[in-house]
Amino acid sequence: MIAKAFQKFSFTSAGISSLLLLVVTYYYLTLEVKWSFVESKILNGVLIYGALMLSNYAIDTVTRQLTIERSNRNAYHLLLYPLVILCYPIESVDLKFILSSTAVWAAWRNMRIFLELTNNTKRIKRLFDAMVLLSLSSLIILDNLIIFLYPLLVLLTTNIKRDLKHFIILFMTPLIILPSAYVLLSSLSLDGYLFSSYFFADKPQAIDEYNFSLTYSYVPISIVFVLFVIAVIMKFLRTYSLRRRILDVVGVLFIILTCLFFSMDQQLSGSEFHYLSLPVVYMVSQIFVKKIKSLYVNFIFVLLIASIITFKFLL
Repeated sequence: MIAKAFQKFSFTSAGISSLLLLVVTYYYLTLEVKWSFVESKILNGVLIYGALMLSNYAIDTVTRQLTIERSNRNAYHLLLYPLVILCYPIESVDLKFILSSTAVWAAWRNMRIFLELTNNTKRIKRLFDAMVLLSLSSLIILDNLIIFLYPLLVLLTTNIKRDLKHFIILFMTPLIILPSAYVLLSSLSLDGYLFSSYFFADKPQAIDEYNFSLTYSYVPISIVFVLFVIAVIMKFLRTYSLRRRILDVVGVLFIILTCLFFSMDQQLSGSEFHYLSLPVVYMVSQIFVKKIKSLYVNFIFVLLIASIITFKFLL
């Protein structure tokens, strides 16, 4: 059944995951697009699918190659990621959140590889790549500058050999990229497409009818967060490495602060939930780290699929 196809990473599991992300892209194109660089539905589809695939690649690297035990490299996260996306109570598509969150997850992938490396030259390259990606995400949504606190926190708390170059790259990269990009885009009159702010934007208040229409659509994501809480408890009970514990705390802290941040807006488009993708999928995947009966794996995935079909497409 479902569990068997994803017990190991293979062309089958990767292919099914890619196909499911194509289905998600098609579903997104049926919704209203609130913000995009382009007007073409085809180009929007390419951007959305590319962003989802890049996020999937980052999640796969963090979940399978770096953290799951080498003896049990399953690929359940490849199925979990598309299902988690479909659980999001999305009402309209805002590419700002999809594209900027993709850059954030690609940056986090580089940070995780940075921590695993021992060669300082390679570490510097990975850190620089991460800071460039975070800077690009800040070009889209300026509030992403807050996320630079997370790599700083990791550098200060994890037990790695620190180098002054690490801190120079962390601080100087955005200071060089962002002002330069602003001057260039302003001269081309394109700055209106970028440098948007979620926190300072004027937002209309939500109405009761809107909140009522989302009641049922929040059931699938509620199931995901119950699984997330269970997985977090299991992960902290299993983890003995200080570095892993710190990274797990950073991930949980990121989810809490991100949820609080977006909760200040009463009228969400739903695209904001993409900022939770990597830590949610990563943590829930920990349920499948130890050998678990396929019956329970199938039950979890059938539960998610049934809730998505029932509460998102039938009600």
